[in-house]
Amino acid sequence: MTIVSRAGAALLPLVFLSIVCSSERGDPARVESARRIVSLSPSLTRQIVDLGSGSLLAGVTSYDDYRADGVAIVGTLVQPSLEIIVAIRPDLVLCSSEDGPVQNIVRLREAGIPFRRFDRNRDFTDICKNYMALGELLGKSDLARQKTAEYSRALRRAAFSGTGLRPRVAFFLSGHPLIAASTGSFIGGIIADAGGVCAYGESARPYSMVSIESLADADPDVIIVMAGEDLQPFFRELIEGFRDLKAVAEGRMYPVSADSIPYYTPADYVKSVETVARMLRGMGVSRRHPIKD
Repeated sequence: MTIVSRAGAALLPLVFLSIVCSSERGDPARVESARRIVSLSPSLTRQIVDLGSGSLLAGVTSYDDYRADGVAIVGTLVQPSLEIIVAIRPDLVLCSSEDGPVQNIVRLREAGIPFRRFDRNRDFTDICKNYMALGELLGKSDLARQKTAEYSRALRRAAFSGTGLRPRVAFFLSGHPLIAASTGSFIGGIIADAGGVCAYGESARPYSMVSIESLADADPDVIIVMAGEDLQPFFRELIEGFRDLKAVAEGRMYPVSADSIPYYTPADYVKSVETVARMLRGMGVSRRHPIKD
């Protein structure tokens, strides 16, 4: 399976988050006796491994990059198989609010399987809060607290701390279709921490399909597209049809690896801020978005 189908698709449920959302958090669960966990979120899987509890995983989705002996694939991110999950006989199933609305997890309750849905990740603070909650659930509260402090220090080192004017950044999850991150997405937070401002402002949805013509109004200083597909046709279309855009005229169009951006984990957030900050370093070109105190 390609990185686009794993990592790129990891963000696709977010596109639908504002359409279907539930406050269902699942059954209260303790894992002192839980030795078989199914994770329906690639981000939660990464956090479980980061907290040294990968041995508890009995099942993951096909979009996860975690593979180990005895860990079953329970289906795709958006269509996990209830039959496979039941056959695994897990003590607990974990999912997230980003993914849950398209996973029909109500069937887990009907099957009598304990599950826990973690709250939505709007920014780094939310990500760390959920990381800490997962640590408590796994009996790793001290480790989660220690690592959260380390990631927070790393973010402070990586985050933009200067003064001046921030470049406008258009971030696309894919080139075809063109899906843009808005200010209200956690990717918008990554851009802000890296020293930029999201070219697509507040929106009803964190991620929306947009037309390529919308770039004329957004007129970003930088265009970033998550890699994993052939982006040459998209970049060629920009160069041939949108020469007057600042990002095109100045050659500031970048692919970005999908190895960290799609995942709402503290470690991946920090890595993504570092990556985007390198792209923006030395820029202060926007005349429309001064930094606010």
